[in-house]
Amino acid sequence: MSFKEMLLKLKKSLVDTNSDERTKVANSLVSSAQALDSSIDRLIQRKRELEDEVESLKKHQKKPTTVLDDKVDAFIEWYYNNMVKGHYTDIGEYHQPREMRDFIEKMAVWYELRYPDYEINRITHCSGQEPTEVNNVMFRDNQYISDLLGNDSDIKDLDWNEFYNAHAFISSLPAEEKEFFTKPKYYNLRNGDARLKLTPTGIIQDAEMLKSLGLWLNDDERATIDKEFKGKHIEELVKFLKERASSSSVYKSLEEIITNYNNQLYQKEEMLNCVMYRIIERGGNRIGPRRAFLFAKEFGRNIDIPMIYAVDRTDPGLRLFINEYLKSCGTKDLMCYVGYFSNTNKKGKLDMISIQDLILTQSNNAATFYTPEETELYQRLVNVLSSQVDQSLVKQEEVKRLRLERKLEKSRINKG
Repeated sequence: MSFKEMLLKLKKSLVDTNSDERTKVANSLVSSAQALDSSIDRLIQRKRELEDEVESLKKHQKKPTTVLDDKVDAFIEWYYNNMVKGHYTDIGEYHQPREMRDFIEKMAVWYELRYPDYEINRITHCSGQEPTEVNNVMFRDNQYISDLLGNDSDIKDLDWNEFYNAHAFISSLPAEEKEFFTKPKYYNLRNGDARLKLTPTGIIQDAEMLKSLGLWLNDDERATIDKEFKGKHIEELVKFLKERASSSSVYKSLEEIITNYNNQLYQKEEMLNCVMYRIIERGGNRIGPRRAFLFAKEFGRNIDIPMIYAVDRTDPGLRLFINEYLKSCGTKDLMCYVGYFSNTNKKGKLDMISIQDLILTQSNNAATFYTPEETELYQRLVNVLSSQVDQSLVKQEEVKRLRLERKLEKSRINKG
């Protein structure tokens, strides 16, 4: 019953009753009004509290950082708060974040061993080339292999980067570190009488006694809920229950299952991103972004990130690297930091430039503006256009031009 309906009912009661009863009704009306005022006061107070909380969150909200090491620190903090805190002993809570940081560094070092600086420079030129080749070091000139298998062994034809591949690296890890690569999955629900069997991707295979939530559901919903959601994703069930049973322990358990899955997914994805950040930072202004570019393509990371940190205007191979980025479906609209590694105040505002502007202003080298690949493409275009021109018309125009030149020459002679 609304407050308006209550007042109308009280008004009718006052008209139909004697004075004593009217007094009782009046007192009841006053009490109701006071209770309403108290409720309104509480709502206003709660509104102010929520506004204060929102303002506090705005003040403490962290702005996205451009500093690569800060990105790693932010992930380690998230990892502690969401995956470690409350799940380990005090000693475990101290060691787990350190172990995650150490593993990120370990994986970055593995990629450096797999692609040494001189190999990165050979793949995408950026400075003078060393004569050292990793395949020779690891196989052809490896005395252990020669002693064991002889100088003519086929093993000397192996490629090091293929030999020390990602599968081999992950397989060589101890069990605790292999878990970092476990595929995220949804877990089954067991809450009181309620049971929910899920596939690893969150599809409901079977449901039992979800109708025990019946206090918040109507008769039809109670009768069909166990059957209706089979084959659907758990998020659809949570959406259905949000307005019907959001205060129940089963609903909260379902939300926890979804949160747990999302945390697993974020941990794995952001851990790999942090490996990429460390590869960039460790490798420096030229090698770092190029090595991270290979890592991004292999592990499904965003190839924009290595390119964003790669702009060193003194880099003789920058145009070549830009071409590799664009051939891998990069965008000319990407904005990049100029001289990130040479800037002593990385937390300050950094100059930026688009890939499009770099293409227009960055020469290939001191001798030529365009790269050999670009020159070849332009020549192909010229050849195609030339093939579409009527050569007979060209010859006719050439004859006309020569005749005109001869006439002008005779005119000058006659005037002389």
